[in-house]
Amino acid sequence: MSDMEDATLSLSPDDIQLKIHATDWQDALKKASEPLLADGSIEPGYVLGMIDAVKRLGPYIVIAPGLAPGHARPSGDVHRPCVAVATLDEPVEFGSEANDPVDIVIILAAVDDHAHLALLKKMVLFLNQANSFDNLRSATTSDDAQLLATSINQG
Repeated sequence: MSDMEDATLSLSPDDIQLKIHATDWQDALKKASEPLLADGSIEPGYVLGMIDAVKRLGPYIVIAPGLAPGHARPSGDVHRPCVAVATLDEPVEFGSEANDPVDIVIILAAVDDHAHLALLKKMVLFLNQANSFDNLRSATTSDDAQLLATSINQG
C-alpha cells in the first residue's frame, strides 16, 4: 500500500464517540456510524448492510470480549475508506455466547477489498497494542479521543 493510500485511512478524533448510549446492537451500529454518515463518507445503505449481515449470519462481528467491528461488503454506499469508533455507556448484547456484552463498536467501511483489508490491518495493529482495550474503555474526554486517534493512526 502506498503512503497516499494509507493517508486516506486516517481516523479523526471526530470519528470517535465516547460513552454513548445505545438501546440494542442495531442502535449501537447506527450510532457508531453517525460521524461517517454526517461527513458523507458512507450512505445509510451501508449501515443497513451491516445490520442485515448480522441478522443473516449471526453475531460474527463480535470477535473478542466486548468488541464488535461492524462492517459490510464494500459497496457504492462507501465513498472513501473510513473508520469510526464508539464506546458505550452500557454494554449491549449482540447474541454472542462467548464475547457479549459489547461496549466497543468499531465501524469499518471500504470501497473495495484492498481497502477493507487495509482497514482491518490498521485495527488489528491498534488492538494488539498494550492497553488498547483499557484505553478505549477509560476514555471520556475530547483529549482522550485525540490520543486514541493518534494511537490508531500510528497502528
